[in-house]
Amino acid sequence: MFGLSKYFGTSINKDDYYFGRLIEEQKATYGTILSGIEAFADEIKLPLLPINEMSMIFDYVLLDNPLLFYVSSFSQLNDLYKKKSSIKPDYKYARQIVKQSIGVVTKYLQTFDALKTKSDIVKETYIHDYCLDNFQYDYTFSDYSHSILGPVLNKTAVCEGIAKFVKLTFDYLGVKSIVIRGKAKNPAIEDSASEMHAWNIVKIDRKTYHLDVTFDMTLKSKINRYDYFNLSDEDIKKDHIIIDKVPACTTIGNDYFSINSLLVHNSTELGTFIGNNLKNGKKHIIVKLANVRNTENIVDKIMRIAQKQYASIYTSGVTVEIGCNSGQMVFEINFR
Repeated sequence: MFGLSKYFGTSINKDDYYFGRLIEEQKATYGTILSGIEAFADEIKLPLLPINEMSMIFDYVLLDNPLLFYVSSFSQLNDLYKKKSSIKPDYKYARQIVKQSIGVVTKYLQTFDALKTKSDIVKETYIHDYCLDNFQYDYTFSDYSHSILGPVLNKTAVCEGIAKFVKLTFDYLGVKSIVIRGKAKNPAIEDSASEMHAWNIVKIDRKTYHLDVTFDMTLKSKINRYDYFNLSDEDIKKDHIIIDKVPACTTIGNDYFSINSLLVHNSTELGTFIGNNLKNGKKHIIVKLANVRNTENIVDKIMRIAQKQYASIYTSGVTVEIGCNSGQMVFEINFR
């Protein structure tokens, strides 16, 4: 056996979210599937279950255990007379390759050993920034992009691979998190349609938050972005659709913009905020607008406020560039 039990001490973590959603009979099936996959079993014998229930349990095993990158689907055989089932996992790689890859992954995790004694928020911030500084979104959708192998081996992945990497590192560091799936509009693409998407819910200081590292990654320019760092349900639902039952994230005010005083509520506050930054020599400004009801021509309005504030401080002309995450009402203002 060379799966999770070798590196995390136990084959089943009873605190895992998706495991906890199951009834007792389903939990037993979950455990058998997990043990079978870790042992690279060709066939796993199970109680007779409908295909949709078996698929749900199998899916939950993979969501709770991102190190199982080497399997993605299964085929099911039912013996109605004996009331038994068996599944045959579809292993993506040969046993030896899987064993070598797990060794690479676990060695990679040791990169974060110095964080183990830090607070959960320090761990979370470091992993968030590490992903933004070291990984790229994989627009080629390569073979590894949906799993933890994408970030570890290629430094690229799609949202699923990034979310699973985040969960794996949080598991390693003792921070509780889950991978959730839904739909969302890419904030880096204007007027994008909602597409299938994956991100995380993380538990920090006994409170749960949404954390979408992938979207912050796609928004990064000169500076790291925290548009989707520790959001409440209310905030995340502005441009995400949650399609499964997940833990409630009801805490408001612990997002990046609130705790760093980068949140303004009206045009007067925005003008003061921009003016104060310019007086302090800052010409690259990030700000979030709260409770905006009228978003029509919002970029043009912010442009005029920014130009007015600049003109009140400097005599020379300036070019103002504004990047807009309209879903979260976050604006990146550059004076050139």
